[in-house]
Amino acid sequence: MKLDIKNILETYFSDKNGDDACPVCIKTDGERSPLFDIAGFIRQHGLILSSANLELAWEYICGGKAALKSEIRGLSCAGRLDNVAARELHDKYLRSDIGMQIDKILTEAIAHIRTTTKSIDHGEKATLEWEDSLIEQAGHIRARTGDLDLDATVQKLLSLSELMIETTRENRAQISATNKKLEILHAELEQARNDADFDQLTKLPNRRKFERTLDEVLEKLIGDERALVLVFIDIDHFKAINDEFGHDCGDRVLRLIADELSSMSNSKCHTSRYGGEEFAIIFEDSDINKVVKKVDKCRENLSRRQLIDLESGRPLGKVTFSAGVAKCLKSDTKRSILRKADLALYEAKSKGRNSVLKYSSNL
Repeated sequence: MKLDIKNILETYFSDKNGDDACPVCIKTDGERSPLFDIAGFIRQHGLILSSANLELAWEYICGGKAALKSEIRGLSCAGRLDNVAARELHDKYLRSDIGMQIDKILTEAIAHIRTTTKSIDHGEKATLEWEDSLIEQAGHIRARTGDLDLDATVQKLLSLSELMIETTRENRAQISATNKKLEILHAELEQARNDADFDQLTKLPNRRKFERTLDEVLEKLIGDERALVLVFIDIDHFKAINDEFGHDCGDRVLRLIADELSSMSNSKCHTSRYGGEEFAIIFEDSDINKVVKKVDKCRENLSRRQLIDLESGRPLGKVTFSAGVAKCLKSDTKRSILRKADLALYEAKSKGRNSVLKYSSNL
C-alpha cells in the first residue's frame, strides 16, 4: 500500500492534540521517525506541502549536504526561510533535471561522434580493399588478354566498382545525417547551458552565472587595474508581500524589480538574481559615486509607484528596495568584496530600508 505523505502531513498539521497525534511519525518501538522532524521543519517555517519542500526538508534532516544545511541554518536564524527561499535552495542544491539533460545530450553527442568515426574508418578501410581488388583484377585483364574468361573478369570489375560507389554514397549519406543531428544536439546543449545559467522567473542570470562573471571581471581588474563596483539589492518586506498577497503576486513583484534593474544593464553592467528577493549588480569601469546615484535613481523611481495586485485588485502600495554598494580595491579578494557589499546592504536595512548605502570601513 502506498502512503499519501502529503495527506498524512496535512492531517498532522491540522491536528490540535499535540505532536504525538500522528501515528505514522512514531515507530513501533516508540521512537520518532524522520518524518516527525520533517513535518516539524515544514510547520516551523510555514512552508507549503510540495514535493520540492518535502525533498528539501528530507535532505536537511537526513541528508549529507553540509553546504545546504549550513545555508538553511543561516536563513532560519535570520527568519528568512520562506517558500521563496526554499525554492531557491531546492533549485541550487537538489534540482538535477538540467544536469541530467546536459549529461544526456553529451552522451548522445559522443555516441553519434563515435558512430560517425566508425563509419568513416569503415569507409576508408573498404575503399582500400576495393582499390586492391581493382588493381588485382586489372592485372588479370592484362595477363589474360584473349582469354574466354575476359568478359567474366570485366563483369566482376564492374560489380566491384558499382558496389564501391553504392557503399561510398551510403557512408556519405550517413555522415551527412549524423552531422545534422550533431548540429541539433549542439543547439540543445546551448539551450541547456542557458537554462542552467538563467533564472526562469526573472530571466536574469542566476547566482551560478553571477559567480562566473564576477570571477572573470576580477581577473580583468587584476590585469588591467580597472574599476569594479559591486551592488547587493534586497526587496524590502518581501515576505510580507508573499504572506498577504500570495506567491504569484510575489513573483510578479520580483519580475517588476528585475525589469527595473535590467534597465541599467549593458556590456559594462551585469545584473543577476542572487537568490530569493536579492539581486546583485557588477559595474565595470564605473565610479562608485556615479553607481550610487544610478542605483538610487532606480530605487526612487520604483518607490514613487503605487502598485496594485492584478488578481485581487487590492493595492500593494509602495514596493521599495535597499542596496549596499562597495568598491573593489586592489587588496580585495572575491570573498572580501562580497562581504563589503553585504555589510553595506545590512546597514541600509538596519537604518530603515528604502535606501542605498555606500560601504565604509567603520561598518
